[in-house]
Amino acid sequence: MSVPSQLGPTNSPEPRATALIPAEEWRPIGISNLEPAAWEALRDTGNVAVVAGPGAGKTEFLAQRAAYLLQTGICPWPQRILAISFKKDAAANLGRRVATRVPEHASRFASMTFDAFTKGLVDRFAAALPAGWRMSDGYNIRMAPDSEVSQFLNGVAFSAPPALSGKLGFQPRRFVPDVVGGWQLPEDLPTDDDVDAVTYAVREWWRARYLRSGMAEVDFVMLNRLAELLVRAVPKLRRALRMAYPVVFVDEFQDTTSAQFSFLTSVFGERTAVTAVGDSKQRIMGWAGALPEAVKRFTDAFDATSYALAWNFRSSDSLVELQHVIASRLDPTTVRATSKASAEVGHEPAVLWTFSSSDREATIIADWIAQDIAASDRTPSDFALIARQRIKDFEPLFRARLAAHGIRVRNDDARLGKMTLQDLLKSEIARLLLGLLRLANEPHGLAKVWRDVSATMERVHGATGDDTAQHRVGEYLAELTAQLRAWLRSHPPATTAAADTVKQVVGLLDGATLRRYVKSAAPGEDLDIVLGAFEARLETTINGTAEWGNVLDEFEGTDAVVLLTAHRSKGLEYHTVFFLGIHAKQWWAYGSDRREGTSTFFVGLSRAAHRLIFTTDRTDRTGPIGDLFTMLAEAGVPEIDRG
Repeated sequence: MSVPSQLGPTNSPEPRATALIPAEEWRPIGISNLEPAAWEALRDTGNVAVVAGPGAGKTEFLAQRAAYLLQTGICPWPQRILAISFKKDAAANLGRRVATRVPEHASRFASMTFDAFTKGLVDRFAAALPAGWRMSDGYNIRMAPDSEVSQFLNGVAFSAPPALSGKLGFQPRRFVPDVVGGWQLPEDLPTDDDVDAVTYAVREWWRARYLRSGMAEVDFVMLNRLAELLVRAVPKLRRALRMAYPVVFVDEFQDTTSAQFSFLTSVFGERTAVTAVGDSKQRIMGWAGALPEAVKRFTDAFDATSYALAWNFRSSDSLVELQHVIASRLDPTTVRATSKASAEVGHEPAVLWTFSSSDREATIIADWIAQDIAASDRTPSDFALIARQRIKDFEPLFRARLAAHGIRVRNDDARLGKMTLQDLLKSEIARLLLGLLRLANEPHGLAKVWRDVSATMERVHGATGDDTAQHRVGEYLAELTAQLRAWLRSHPPATTAAADTVKQVVGLLDGATLRRYVKSAAPGEDLDIVLGAFEARLETTINGTAEWGNVLDEFEGTDAVVLLTAHRSKGLEYHTVFFLGIHAKQWWAYGSDRREGTSTFFVGLSRAAHRLIFTTDRTDRTGPIGDLFTMLAEAGVPEIDRG
């Protein structure tokens, strides 16, 4: 049972490295050094819990740990490291970082999301599920809205035996992540009603959505439960996974759900070195089922050694002090981080601006950004507009006001079919299509784009590590871009439909080969969903544009001010952050869960490297929202009325 070929790249690992580095001689790659705690955690070959706050460089730490384990042979050839992240962009970023640090070992590092990993297991090995759990007609992924869950629970309570009907008062929003996610699937589903309320409700949920005639309907929590049952019921598969991946990294561990923790324990709870990286102060996914104190639970369950990273490579010392004030609200024992970032002078590091209207807010901020860019070497991408929620409410005004200065805005929260723009731009397939269009439009001066597209094409065609096959892929890529270039020249964007463009690129690529690659090597990514989102994004950028280069620039939005939620900003950093809407209209739910609300506030403000500008209106500050203003006052953040 060859697990890597099923869940990782389609090619085999590169030939055995001939020169291993003795562990005592190994040094960091691409950086000058690591902090003392990072060195200790890196050299620990057992289970490790690493507490890493904002700006601690956890992606770099994991990349260096991967390099250490691979280059020293502690993770021996041909075994691999599995890195699990919660967001697609985080998984992609870590994979790219490792490929940059140790390109010769890149194929032995598999970086994917939790959902992608569990979905890949179910897709490949579903036939090995216990007989009562096998699908007859495949499945469709659909997340049930709260209203549908509520209707289901009402129906179950009505039809349940009298002894249970009064015990089925589950909260619709919590039912799937907590109740379904916390229930371990038995190999044989109980059929009688002599069960407890949880078992009865979850069993009926599976019967209604999965154990029915026709195509099953599942969400990622259910796929997780099926994957856990699969590895528990098939010992050979569990052994194969442990042999293939003797080392596992789990990023953002504070957001681990009950289902994910159960899966991790079941599959890698023994004979695997697991590294969990997280920070309980940044736990912002409680609404999605994130476990309280997940890092501590990991330490206890895996007998892991804990290390705390103390350096902050992102933020200036003044902003680190502000972060510490907020962090202390979440954990009074937290130790102040040490800033390792360069300091800037001549401006207030943090300030609160008050506005009389949203129009004035957008106008003042747009003018300020334009003036700052003109007076410095900064670009629009150095600035972020972050808000708690309802990003679409901010977009029209900011897009118009910044456009008056010739500055683009990219709304990373924008929905494109079943994807957000942020997820689309991180998708491997979307990056491939975009790269091909760029190479076809501009045949010279794009060496990095050529390398990235070539690497993806080699993976698609299973040519990695094979010089002859790589040469053939290079020739094929040159021919493909030449054909696409001719097509673009005869089809100007102003008169070409986005759908026709996508069809042309996919047709030249060979859609069948691409589909096979996505199914085998990119679990969790649905080609049709990606292509639909790509087409939708292209449609918004193609209208009225005369040049393909401008279309692609607008599509990617690399040189743009980014507009995104605090949740989507996780793991990102910007020179200057505007934290918009510190008022009750944006933070209306703060009082219902002040800890998670404070964590969200902490995550958003800690994206700033040098300047942080909060904005608010003149509405009442009494009630729960007053907490945020109290914290800013305690941190010494001055307030300025901007009219």
